[in-house]
Amino acid sequence: MTKENNSLLTQVSPLLTNDELDKALSKWFQEPVSYSHWEYVSETGKGDSYLSEVMRVKIYGKINGKSKHVQVILKTIPKNVCRRLTFRSHDFFKNEINIYLNVLPELLNFQSEKQVTDPFTNYTKLFLALSDGVNDVICLEDASLENYGSPVRQEGIDYEHFKLTSEVLAKFHALSFAMRDQRPDEFAKISDTVFETYYDPNHWDWYARFWKRISSIAIDAVDKEYPNTIYVEKIREFAVPERYQDMIKAVQDKTNGVISHGDCWTNNFLYKYQNSTIVNAKMIDFQLSRYASPVLDLIFCIYACTDQDLRLQHYDDILKNYYSVLSTQIKELGSNPERVYSWDTFMGEVKKYSYFGLAFSFESTPFIILDPEDAIVMDMEGDEKKNIDDFWQLPPIATKEGRLREANNVVHCVDNGYI
Repeated sequence: MTKENNSLLTQVSPLLTNDELDKALSKWFQEPVSYSHWEYVSETGKGDSYLSEVMRVKIYGKINGKSKHVQVILKTIPKNVCRRLTFRSHDFFKNEINIYLNVLPELLNFQSEKQVTDPFTNYTKLFLALSDGVNDVICLEDASLENYGSPVRQEGIDYEHFKLTSEVLAKFHALSFAMRDQRPDEFAKISDTVFETYYDPNHWDWYARFWKRISSIAIDAVDKEYPNTIYVEKIREFAVPERYQDMIKAVQDKTNGVISHGDCWTNNFLYKYQNSTIVNAKMIDFQLSRYASPVLDLIFCIYACTDQDLRLQHYDDILKNYYSVLSTQIKELGSNPERVYSWDTFMGEVKKYSYFGLAFSFESTPFIILDPEDAIVMDMEGDEKKNIDDFWQLPPIATKEGRLREANNVVHCVDNGYI
C-alpha cells in the first residue's frame, strides 16, 4: 500500500464512501465534518491477524476550512476470494460488527445508570463499521496513541499482566450477569443476536481435518516431553474427534451465560504502561464472541497466555482474584453475586469446562509460538472455498520450549483432575 495521501478510501473497501466517512467523522468530532483524504501509516505485526487484513491509517476531514483527523486501525475482510470463503470471513466480521453496534452499547448504557467505582471501559472505541458480506470493514480508534501496545506474542505474559487481563474479563462479564438478572428481556434481545462462529455442528466438516492436525501436534509434544507417563495416556484419550462435540456442548450451555470475548489470547489485549509499569488494558477483536459461561474465556486465557511456572505459583490467586473482581462488579451493578453466580458455581464450572481451554490451546499454542518470519502466508490462488487445513499446515512443534508450552497445559489439566 502506498504511503502517500489518497483522496478515496473506496480503494480499500468500496463501502468506505465519502458520505460514510462524512457521517463517521461528524459523529466522532460531534460537529459537521467533510471528509477530505486519508493517509497510510503502517501495517500491523506479521502473523498477528489471520481473519482480517489490518493496517493503521489517518482519516482527515475539514471543519469550517480547518483540517482535523483521526488515526484508526482499519480492519477489512480479506480481498483474496479463496481466503475469504475458506475462513468464512463474513461470519466473523458480522459477529464483531454486531458486538460493536448492538451489544456493547446496550451493556454500557446499563452500566451508565449505576454507580460503579471502576466501570468497564476496557475496549477500543468504534469509529465506523460497515458490512455487505464481501467488503466488510471495521475502523477502531488507534490505542497506541494512548501508549497501549501488545506484548511479545511468543513470550506469554507475567502475573501482573495476567492479573489485569483477568480483571478486565471480570468487569466485562459482570455486565451480563447484572443485566441478565435485572433486565432479562432486554438482555435476551442482545444475547440472541450473538451467534457461535467456531464450535457448531455445521462447522465440523470445516474443522475436522485441522482438528486432527492440531491434536497430533499436542500428542507429539506430550509424547516427547513426558514420555511413558500418565500425561501421554490422558492426551491420547482426550485428543479425539469426539471432543469437538464436547466443545459444542460447552458453548451451547447458557445456564450461566454471559456475552464473552471468545478469543482471549495474547494478541487480543493491549496494555498501557507508565514508567515501564503496566497500568491498564483493553480488549480488542470480538470476532469469536459468544454467549456462554464466563469460564470459557478465563480458562482459555490461562492456557493461551500463561506458562507452567506462573500457574504453579499463582493459579489459585488467578481464580480468586477473577471472582473477587467479578462479584464486586456484580454487586455495584445492583445484583447479588451469591445468587447470580456464586463462588461454588464458578468453581464447579472451572472443573467442568477447563478441558475447553485445553482443547482450544491445541490451536492457539502453535500460532502463538510462531516467529513473525514464520507466519503462515494466507493468500491462496483461486476463487473457491478450500479446507482450512490447506492453509494452516502446521508442523509438529520443533523446539523443546514450544512443546512444553503445550504439554504443560495437559499436565495442568491432568494434575487438577480436569481431564
